[in-house]
Amino acid sequence: MKKQLLTLVAVWAIAMTANAQTKGTNALSFGVNSNTNKLSGNNYENKVKSNTFTLGYGYFFKDNNKIGLDLTYGLSKNTYSSGNTNGNNQEQKSYGGNLSYQHYFPLVKTLYAYAGGKAGYAYSKNNTSFNNTNSQVLDYTSNQYAVGAYGGITWFVSKRFAFETSLLSADIIYTKTEQNEVNANNFFTKSESTSFNLSSQGFINNLGFKIYILF
Repeated sequence: MKKQLLTLVAVWAIAMTANAQTKGTNALSFGVNSNTNKLSGNNYENKVKSNTFTLGYGYFFKDNNKIGLDLTYGLSKNTYSSGNTNGNNQEQKSYGGNLSYQHYFPLVKTLYAYAGGKAGYAYSKNNTSFNNTNSQVLDYTSNQYAVGAYGGITWFVSKRFAFETSLLSADIIYTKTEQNEVNANNFFTKSESTSFNLSSQGFINNLGFKIYILF
């Protein structure tokens, strides 16, 4: 009886620690990326807080190789206050999605490193109010296209759950922006601009993680 019990425990342990990243596995994910920056000095304060939420689906088309689709929503708020003004407030909402590929490299038991690439699109709308200035931005929208590479660490806690964090990333980004503005004399202007740049984030530059449900 004791031998049978030990055998059952061993089988259960193997099942719980078995590779969850095998061919044919599906993965539902929820991710959060949160940043808060605060800068203050003599008689002023600037605070920026941003949160991005991601809902995704992935499929392991072969062992340790996954393709995925992620949908994202972001909210960013920037508040500036000074003793000489009533302060400026900025709020930006963004919506988007991306296609991704990740390859996993075993490290220790259920701990894996991963590297991959992605291509994505995002739409954002920005509302900004200025106090005691000569202008007010009424409408600000942008369309952003990006391709990039990234990497991090994944812990396959069990056959059904995993936690993942992003540590490094580099992106090539193209952005088209449209801005509508009215000044103190109620003069309306409209402008368009485009930009192309390369950005990168260093080791553990921000807090970002995903929770996977595997089946």
